[in-house]
Amino acid sequence: MRRLLVAVLLSAMMTSALGAQGFEGARAGVTRSRAIEASPGTIVANTFSDTRADTLVGLPFAPRLRPYAPLISAAVPGGGQLLLGNGRFVVYAAVEAISWWKYRKDRSEVAQQTEAFKQIANGFARAPFSKNPKDGDWAYYEQMFDRLESGPYSESETGPVKPPTDTSTYNGYKWQLALQTHATIAAALEAYEASAIKPEFQWSWRSAQIQYDIFQQRVGKRNDAARSASFDLIVIGTNHVLSMIDAFATIRLAVQNEADGRTSIGAKIGW
Repeated sequence: MRRLLVAVLLSAMMTSALGAQGFEGARAGVTRSRAIEASPGTIVANTFSDTRADTLVGLPFAPRLRPYAPLISAAVPGGGQLLLGNGRFVVYAAVEAISWWKYRKDRSEVAQQTEAFKQIANGFARAPFSKNPKDGDWAYYEQMFDRLESGPYSESETGPVKPPTDTSTYNGYKWQLALQTHATIAAALEAYEASAIKPEFQWSWRSAQIQYDIFQQRVGKRNDAARSASFDLIVIGTNHVLSMIDAFATIRLAVQNEADGRTSIGAKIGW
């Protein structure tokens, strides 16, 4: 699906870039017939005066809206092209519809996979430590993804906090890191207490290796869907910009009758 969206966008970009050729080719019969009656150097026909736009749109106020086609296209891709009687509106509208549909699908996948890996974590890794575990933030589940177990918050059940020393666990690693990055034990302990996993969020996958593998797969699918949703938004934004530029170029281009009898396409400076 991502490749399809890219291909459609590239098609829209190429079509927009070749728009000037379309004025000389597809509309040549209209502009050149007018050029015979015009004096050299004068603008013979503006692209937004194409009568096909009136036939396509069929709205009495459409001609007055044509100068605003770029703004309309920026808001609704393909809208400006429709007002200008340009068949490319189908491409922009299709990209917009497909991209939003895929974005909603990807966001739904993110939510579905997130709920799935939370249930696995709560039902297996966290169940021995908490009967009704609360949801953690995304960073918490990333830590569960990377580490087999959190380790205890303190090796002493009473009295001052005594951090674990097993660096294979998350809390043991955080304590070792705190010792290496702080000058005093007191400062290291303060940093550890701020970042370590508390007892109500403790976990262990040691007796649930199969579920740990499934958990990691679910997290991976969630990440893939999140990246895909971000790409969808990029495609949507690009589609809006391309449609706006296309409409802007269309209303500015004009066919002129040159002194040597040839016709050429030039830019119309005024709005």
